[in-house]
Amino acid sequence: MNIKLRKLLLILLALITIAVIAADKQENASATTIDEVDQWKQRLESLTPANPLAYFELAEEIADAANDEYHRKLAQHLFALSGVLDPKNLGRSACLALADMESRVHHKQRLLALSDLLDERGGSVAWVQTTQVKQISPSAALAVSEALSHYRKGNGNRAIAALNTPGATELLEAAGGVLRGGVQRFIEDCKLYRSGRSPTIAGNDLLSMLQLEAALLAGDNRTWSADELFTDARPLLEVDPDNLQQTLLVDGSKAYYRNRQWVSAEMAR
Repeated sequence: MNIKLRKLLLILLALITIAVIAADKQENASATTIDEVDQWKQRLESLTPANPLAYFELAEEIADAANDEYHRKLAQHLFALSGVLDPKNLGRSACLALADMESRVHHKQRLLALSDLLDERGGSVAWVQTTQVKQISPSAALAVSEALSHYRKGNGNRAIAALNTPGATELLEAAGGVLRGGVQRFIEDCKLYRSGRSPTIAGNDLLSMLQLEAALLAGDNRTWSADELFTDARPLLEVDPDNLQQTLLVDGSKAYYRNRQWVSAEMAR
């Protein structure tokens, strides 16, 4: 056997070995995924409204292990169901757990307000005032304006440094609805756009930023429409502790898990 052919065979054997190892790894990974799905499926299908705590405990496990949107939403649904099925004992805990998973400021505030009401039970329906920006620190307002300006110029580091001014981040969070993706997305973008590499900003987003800057720099002379930038035009939160199904957007009559769907007791039979 000549040397070239021998080398070719060795290379071929090496490639076959690598392919076999990769296939084994893929098979093992698939088996693990299937095992995990089966594990959740069995636990989910064993849930019954007679034991609401089991919904909450499983929600905690899935939330801790969730690495995709499907499982994240599944955990949220389980938390909500536990609160609806046993509002007296699990309602407040469910709202706090959901608030911890919520990235939208307004929705987080709503859940926290509801958890307080469930704890106190001070009335059937309550209106909770959201944070109103009455007094804006001039230094914080200037810092936020500078942060937005630096961001548009591609000076992300300077933008983040400006937000370190006391009260600046909190002020920007109050107007988080103006920024696409909120404050955290803005900060992450600042880390990407540095050294003069400017971001591409849509016309509407740019207009919103400039309107926000104008409102900040106007100080106490800003208009009522400018004030709406800091409240998302939603001055009040309505929360009803006696109607958790509507508030938590879950149907308590469909508490049985079958074929990746939540169904009624009749459908679960």
